[in-house]
Amino acid sequence: MIRLLTILTFICVTGFASGQMVHYEVIKGSKKLGDMTVKRTALENRTYYEIESKVVFRILFSFTVDYKSTSDYKNGQLIKEYTHNQLNGSTQKESTVWFDGEKYTLDLNGQKTTFKDHISYSVATIYFEEPKDGQKVYSPQFAEYLSFTKIGDHQYEMESPDGINVYTYTNGVCTEVRVNRDFAKFAFVMTEESLVAVKDKKIVGGSYSAVE
Repeated sequence: MIRLLTILTFICVTGFASGQMVHYEVIKGSKKLGDMTVKRTALENRTYYEIESKVVFRILFSFTVDYKSTSDYKNGQLIKEYTHNQLNGSTQKESTVWFDGEKYTLDLNGQKTTFKDHISYSVATIYFEEPKDGQKVYSPQFAEYLSFTKIGDHQYEMESPDGINVYTYTNGVCTEVRVNRDFAKFAFVMTEESLVAVKDKKIVGGSYSAVE
């Protein structure tokens, strides 16, 4: 874990000047609730992702949701992914999934399970790789695969145990996520600066090889 964080720190300093970083604002109606940043870079045959968001909801009372994720892909296969979800500073879900060359081990809130598979599309890749209709995405926090259903032009719906998300893409990059939950409806909307970079193809979606 320390080695991965060291690599990510190096990449953040040296690699993202190329434009592989996008910003989103979390919006409910006309009100901003928070921010999210998604970073990606390629280094030889490795691709690294980092997602960080902070959202503050005020429904009868205020609560803050912090989410962090780091992922490491090698030759297009997930090698390790760590996610951490906090509510008002307390851990709600923490997961790590890693590949040892033969199988994956998932540690979800301290409970470990193993399985054999080849994961090439996980939560981290959603923002830089437009899915296909029926695309499966692995979610360590739910310990299962979720599916995308195409519902429009470059628009896809994904249902999870938490609710329904609708993803919209431009040039292969996710520009908006509409989130439907029992307690609220809100959206992650790409900032104007990032959107211009995507439309000008300074930021291009696709597999890891597209950014090497």
